[in-house]
Amino acid sequence: MVLAEQFGTPLWVMDEATIAQAANACKAGLVQSQYPDWQVLYAGKAFLCLAMCRLTEQLGLGLDVVSYGELHTAIEAGLAGESVYLHGNNKSKEEIERALKHNVKIVVDCESELHLVAQCAQSSGTTAQILLRVTPGVEPDTHHYIKTGQHDSKFGLALDETTRIAKLAKDLAPAVALIGLHAHIGSQSHDIGPYLEIIDILADCFVDLRAQGITSLTHLDVGGGLGIAYTESDKATPIYEWSLAIGKKVSESFTERKLPLPKLLVEPGRAIVGTAGVTLYRAGHSKQLPGGVTYLAVDGGMADNPRPVTYQAKYTACVANRQSTQGKKITLVGKYCESGDVLIRDVALDAQPGDLIAVFGTGAYNYSMSSNYNRTGRPACVLVKDGLANIIIERENADHLLRQDRIPDYLRAKNARNCAV
Repeated sequence: MVLAEQFGTPLWVMDEATIAQAANACKAGLVQSQYPDWQVLYAGKAFLCLAMCRLTEQLGLGLDVVSYGELHTAIEAGLAGESVYLHGNNKSKEEIERALKHNVKIVVDCESELHLVAQCAQSSGTTAQILLRVTPGVEPDTHHYIKTGQHDSKFGLALDETTRIAKLAKDLAPAVALIGLHAHIGSQSHDIGPYLEIIDILADCFVDLRAQGITSLTHLDVGGGLGIAYTESDKATPIYEWSLAIGKKVSESFTERKLPLPKLLVEPGRAIVGTAGVTLYRAGHSKQLPGGVTYLAVDGGMADNPRPVTYQAKYTACVANRQSTQGKKITLVGKYCESGDVLIRDVALDAQPGDLIAVFGTGAYNYSMSSNYNRTGRPACVLVKDGLANIIIERENADHLLRQDRIPDYLRAKNARNCAV
């Protein structure tokens, strides 16, 4: 209630203690697995700003970035290059050049990108440290749109192409140094089985490459995208158990094949920040339809949380400003001009106009996927620690929405019709 009054609504609230707890649990699992050399990488696409970059570094995590903007944010926050990895299936020359300038490792997605990386490295007189992204053909239990490891994925190299591309990378030395393999099968998976399955596949790739004289591989990135519990029915694998199992499995797979243990990289993704986030909304108008459906609108919606309309994602909510009992089922909708702007369907909520509504599990892919749809400013975001809240992302107001607008001179003329200046 105090946060909503101080900072307004909608409001993204991030709890630092929850983020730290998840990061430390992931690291603890790897320690317990007794794996000798590892690094936890935070996926910036889940939620990234300058403050999150600084927190990532303080927690001892590396960082995955997938765009020039994410890379720029990391660099401006002062993150060390050796702990940052550049991903993406269509990296631009500018992104690659910036990565090379700051010693960022590059996860190469296809053959033409490999040539572009080599070209940029040659031009700058540097050596690009690269990992090849492999498509393992493993599908997790998640929405089709966020699966990335299946054979028809737009990401990565087919398994039967890996050796040829690795040989090509070797031939491109010294512009390119192939240091490892990477695979990522998707996001929001609750089943640990597919994560363990790809480890055997990647270990076999290491064997095949060594047989072809490629012995430079020192890094193994098994991806991640571990799911979280958005609703009571979600049975998420605890992040500690996940990283513990990963560490043990890599040790077993590589030891069985008489391979040296590589540096292990894991990407738990939303599991670091997802449950740390809560979005606060103010309830507005209520509408009961003849068929019995009751809509309660809030002052946000699909522009600050597009996941329900995109992935049919489900959430849990409560009334935050007063004690309430479980009410009749209502449908919580947003304020945007789309019929699909529905946050939660059929939720038992004793909510009334004017109430403060808290939606849980909004730490990942809410801010990062938000938009200015209907010409609406993005909410503010606060980081909460020890009872104190600090703004880490300012609220956008109506003037912010005009910053990039430009009016051509001919529309400024007095006789121009239908032009409001």
